[in-house]
Amino acid sequence: MPFLTLLLIGPSFSILSPSRPVNALRPLAARRATTSTLPLRIDGNWYDLADWADEHPGGRWFLEYARGRDVTALFHAIHLRSSQATLKALARLPRLETAAVALPSAPGLSPSRLDAEGAEQGAFVLDLYGDAPAEAPMPHVDSALRNELAALLRRRFPTAASSKATPGHWARIVVSLVATMACWGGWLHGSALACLVLPFVHWVLIAHTVHEATHGNLSTDPRINYWLQFTSHPICFNVFVWIPQHLLSHHQYTNDFRHDADCHHFAPALISDEQPPMTPATSPFNEGWTFLWKAFLTTVGTSLLQPLRTLRETATPNYDVNVTPVPSAVSKRQLLLSILPSIFVLLYPLVAFLPHAPLLGLWLTLWPWVGMSMIFTTMTQVSHVQAQTQPSADPRRDERCWTARQISTSLDYSIGSDVTGASRLESSVVTALCAGLNAQSLHHAMPLVSCAHFPAMYDEYAAICKRQGVPIRSSRHFGTAVGDMLRYVFDNNAQERRSVMTTEPHS
Repeated sequence: MPFLTLLLIGPSFSILSPSRPVNALRPLAARRATTSTLPLRIDGNWYDLADWADEHPGGRWFLEYARGRDVTALFHAIHLRSSQATLKALARLPRLETAAVALPSAPGLSPSRLDAEGAEQGAFVLDLYGDAPAEAPMPHVDSALRNELAALLRRRFPTAASSKATPGHWARIVVSLVATMACWGGWLHGSALACLVLPFVHWVLIAHTVHEATHGNLSTDPRINYWLQFTSHPICFNVFVWIPQHLLSHHQYTNDFRHDADCHHFAPALISDEQPPMTPATSPFNEGWTFLWKAFLTTVGTSLLQPLRTLRETATPNYDVNVTPVPSAVSKRQLLLSILPSIFVLLYPLVAFLPHAPLLGLWLTLWPWVGMSMIFTTMTQVSHVQAQTQPSADPRRDERCWTARQISTSLDYSIGSDVTGASRLESSVVTALCAGLNAQSLHHAMPLVSCAHFPAMYDEYAAICKRQGVPIRSSRHFGTAVGDMLRYVFDNNAQERRSVMTTEPHS
């Protein structure tokens, strides 16, 4: 099925392929939006990367996804190992005046494009409460912590290639790909057993490919990173919708409900303890149950509802705009084609099996989505939806640098003998199964390193954090982390909590 996705949508996606000139086969609307300037905001200045984008080591597509956005934190995090050389290269690029930065509106895409993003990153924030700042609060980046981590990277990874995926990581990709294709084949032929196993093996493939690829960590060849993004289709998430959420929002403003889109996916359930309640304080219903039922259908939203919302130009529920805008270089045709495999998975069993085998047809229809949703929700939310990872849990938050904030808003488990009590064997096995999501703080602090290297470098990383006075948030293993997450969600959505939040002034 991942191959079906590429066969259906591959030709139309060639306009973003790193191996093609930017204008080749590009629709007229997209040309108007990209050929004049490619503005990115870094350290308060707007830069035009249009003439240099084809030379970008990460590929033009990586920059196109960030068009018109403030990428200060990502820029410094991704170039941590070679920051001085990168800053010199940046200084040679032409600058733009803020007034000159404008994203030409493609016909019919304004609600999802959020053109105001081109002026300020803060425009991405949904001004639900009437007092959102004009710009997202970006803490300072330079710090002693950052300098030590940069030195660690230079010692361990003298070249860009040395920090990418290892042969063992690629071997796991091959095994999980074969298993995934076998399960999809069984699903097509009505195998209940293949359907049962499908979400698990497909998740292992996704965790080893998409997450790493969208951070540029699989390979130094941007074409490999670009195409392996689409293994998230058809039952996990639409990559065009997910990348703006994950890279530009979540990885820069982790757990800040005003700027991290991930804080809003389970609304009206609150997964940030600074977020004002969305339901009346008098309501006895605990929205933790909303979090749970949505957890069973998450990937229906990420694969179908969110991209369809963009196509239909409708706002996200509870908001005035679409909170999951696709990159401006992605046309409606591309987005539609990218959804077709997901629609096929939803409808095929209803046509092929439901008439003569109703129970089997329902199983083949529902389980791939429910199974993947449970896995995806648990594996992603457990690392940030915790009492100890909330901004309010860090009394020095306003003093800390960006890297320290990333560490303090992320949870680690089953890794690092001195941190969680896990053995090196347990750490290696869990890291292999969840592709490094168990070392979330390391990943957020140094997103340019493949997860394959996490077990070997974690103790040294933890020692640096200890020297710099930055505590690592941790749980013993996956089970304890999930338990802590559920307790926090229900406590944070209790009626008593809502009553306190409605009487206290929000800062």
